[in-house]
Amino acid sequence: MTDNYTFLAKRFYLLFFLIVFPSLVPASTRCGLDALLTNKFTTFKGKRVALICNQTSRTLRGEFAPDIFLKQRGFSLVAIFMPEHGLNGSRKAGMKSDTTEDYRGIRVYSLYGTTRKPTKVMLRGVDAIVFDLQDIGVRSYTYLSTMILAMESAAENKIEFIVLDRPNPLGGERIEGNILDTTLRSFVGQVPIPYIHGMTLGELAKMAKGERWFRNAEKLKLTVIPMQGWSRTATWDKTSLEWKATSPNIPTFESAVGCAMFGAIGELGELSVGVNSDQPFLRLGSRLVSRDELFDAVKTSLSNELTITQEDFTVSYGDSVKTYNGIRISLPKNISAVSDLYSGEFKLFSTLLRDTIFAKAFDSVPFSSKRMFEKVTGTSILLRAFQAGSDVGTIIHSWKQDELTFRTRRKKYLLYQ
Repeated sequence: MTDNYTFLAKRFYLLFFLIVFPSLVPASTRCGLDALLTNKFTTFKGKRVALICNQTSRTLRGEFAPDIFLKQRGFSLVAIFMPEHGLNGSRKAGMKSDTTEDYRGIRVYSLYGTTRKPTKVMLRGVDAIVFDLQDIGVRSYTYLSTMILAMESAAENKIEFIVLDRPNPLGGERIEGNILDTTLRSFVGQVPIPYIHGMTLGELAKMAKGERWFRNAEKLKLTVIPMQGWSRTATWDKTSLEWKATSPNIPTFESAVGCAMFGAIGELGELSVGVNSDQPFLRLGSRLVSRDELFDAVKTSLSNELTITQEDFTVSYGDSVKTYNGIRISLPKNISAVSDLYSGEFKLFSTLLRDTIFAKAFDSVPFSSKRMFEKVTGTSILLRAFQAGSDVGTIIHSWKQDELTFRTRRKKYLLYQ
């Protein structure tokens, strides 16, 4: 009885505190979708709307964007577009689909199949395209490319484009890596920005229009619905938001950080980066070198703020399972304390190439994999250095100028302090 009374008393005093002293309660990060809901969709009045969304398109309370749109009066939802991984985020990376689906009577089109850009037919009768996807903060993640191509389509078809902004999970200050070589422009590298860019998709939409990174950019009517309660120094774990898997191999915020660290090197296939394991992008494994050798290379290549432990792991490839000599990566509580996320993977690979067996296997990596590595990294220089056995330190150091250049260039497009 006493315990119950104590519990109820604590609840009462907590509620009293929240009501009387609301200014002392930490502010919640409210995404663009929440802001739109608070404003009762006034900017949408009379419009026929197409929504680019997936399973991450939710309010602070977890409500799904299409469901919210369908409840509103004053405008109509006439089409839905889904990016790579589908509407519910279950499709594996690279799995193309031209399937036209239906969601509660609304036609759902794929933007990851024969076409990756909304066509004139798909946009028939549409007055505004609304974009609401959670990004992970790296250039190669394809939701950014989906946004850029959709903006281009909107400009071509004289349709308004509205971005419901969401946080950059890596924060708004971290910028790392080279600016994309535009001769390597692809769906995993659409615009000339560093690999870790430190911007939200709303900010990048403004920059893409302002810098004319797509055709007819000057003709696009662009609106960004900003977040509330988010600052540039806030990584995802410092927000009040619940992580929703952005794709099958990004089930957690920690995996998003891991993707920034190891997503590029995984394209070469020499190392497993934990994709299809129990902890994607938080494991490193090899079947070519011993666990001890891998551990020593990792220890000397990656940031000292990371905790590195030896731990073998298995990866599922369809019906087969492979076991790797493994390393597990544990992140510190404060992600911002990690001095360098991106370059360590290249130092690691360069170190492992000193092993004769590993180097010989690298020579046999298919051209398609090497080409994808170039597209993801946005440069051909790294691959040439690996092939020549050269030190990558000078290359990595040269990125500092790109980072400084971009930091200055982006200033006028920033929405948050």
